[in-house]
Amino acid sequence: MNLFEANNISKRFGGVVALIDAEFGFSGCKICGLVGANGSGKTTFARICAGLINKDSGNFYIDGETKDINSPFDAEKLGIALAHQNLSLIPDLTVWENICLGHELRKGKIFPGNKNSMDLSIEILNDLVPGEISINSKISTLNPAQKQIVEIAKALYRKPKLLILDESTAALEYFHVEKLFEKIKQLKEDGMSIIFISHRLWEIIKICDLLYVFRNGKTVGKIDFEKEPRDENLIVPLITGGDFCGINYIKKEKKNLIEKNVIIRFDEVSYRNKLNKVSFEIKKGEIVGIGGLHGQGQEELIMALSGAVPVESGKYYFEGKEFRSRHTLNAIRKGIYLVPGDRQKDGLFNNHSILRNIIYPRFTLKKERLFLKLKNLYKITGDIIKKISINPPESEMTVKNLSGGNQQKVVFGRWLQFQPKVILLNDPTKGVDIETKDSLYRIVNELSLKGTTVILYSSSNEEIICNCDRVFIMFEGKIVEEIEHEDICEDKLIKSSLRVGEKG
Repeated sequence: MNLFEANNISKRFGGVVALIDAEFGFSGCKICGLVGANGSGKTTFARICAGLINKDSGNFYIDGETKDINSPFDAEKLGIALAHQNLSLIPDLTVWENICLGHELRKGKIFPGNKNSMDLSIEILNDLVPGEISINSKISTLNPAQKQIVEIAKALYRKPKLLILDESTAALEYFHVEKLFEKIKQLKEDGMSIIFISHRLWEIIKICDLLYVFRNGKTVGKIDFEKEPRDENLIVPLITGGDFCGINYIKKEKKNLIEKNVIIRFDEVSYRNKLNKVSFEIKKGEIVGIGGLHGQGQEELIMALSGAVPVESGKYYFEGKEFRSRHTLNAIRKGIYLVPGDRQKDGLFNNHSILRNIIYPRFTLKKERLFLKLKNLYKITGDIIKKISINPPESEMTVKNLSGGNQQKVVFGRWLQFQPKVILLNDPTKGVDIETKDSLYRIVNELSLKGTTVILYSSSNEEIICNCDRVFIMFEGKIVEEIEHEDICEDKLIKSSLRVGEKG
């Protein structure tokens, strides 16, 4: 696609304005970035380009002609494919069935050529993550990063002229991102254009030729990296309107934890082949990071702590007493709260309001009465919306109509109505803009100073470096190294993870 222009694109959802006369365009095969805070209109714009929702006004001009995009079929005819932020995969189908669904290769004119479809699926996946994902695995068995890779592969299978990646790196580890970038550069050389939406500014700076910035539904800036410096200090003021200056996290002072009580202890805990005799102690008010190469048992450790998966052998102690649980309900009643990695599957009731999503945990607490006062619930929800800046700030807004980052705020924010003893964070800022990310971690650190223990698994090393008192490095289900506060740095985290792999 040599020329793409979107002029004066506007869209409203009832009383909520998503886009106002947004402008976006490029010529030649480009990797064109799109950034903005949560709720700025990025995903709405992507979905309009893909024909999933219709614009209220505006025009598309593609390769010299004015074009209408009123359906996914229109977008497909124009060669536009979208890798969704909220995945479009069917859990009970296999990887290859999802990738080629609706575009199966044919053997002759009638019969599906399954082998051809499977071969092409293998080829695409091996370009992205060589040998990591079996095409015969069901989607339901994959972790969030692997599902995102399949979503990207599904878009690539359609051989688009314009590929839109909507927060496609949010669930990915660093090495996945690097491999994806290699593929993107190759696709550009082969004549494909890419719209790349991300909250990670280092990714934008590294991969994009051109950048557009949306704020409150409007195009507020354009940066041509072929003419201007690749400097995040040029981008941040456009995203925030110049009001935000806390973009660089300040590493915390070392806490004095010597006198603190141990709140959690694992004694040779095992779970299937994912956790292998894991032992550690964590003190009250400590923030502990879980590091290592992706898929080494980090998520299973978080889930075991939350009570979502059973301790098959070994012992789990909480506040000095053995804790046995096969359900998160038991953990919630003890003050152990989980922010899950897959908000769509495990964190939200998408067809319900912000209010209902925030207050439903109250019904699990034994001390709560059967009937709760609606006025109090609205007050609780309003306070949380204000504290974490959910946009739009409407208690009755249906969650599925929020941007991905605002959905994540709901998942995180619901626990702020309680006094958590432990918060388990499974990639909590995935798909969250830089300003909100900073705000959420300030809240996390405030909770820590008040005695809440935080256990953090993040795909961003920066978040671990800037927030954690200790980091456990995992390999093949074991904690193989512990890094203390003074030594937690990018170089140490990467080297510790890779060195273990080399030894293995």
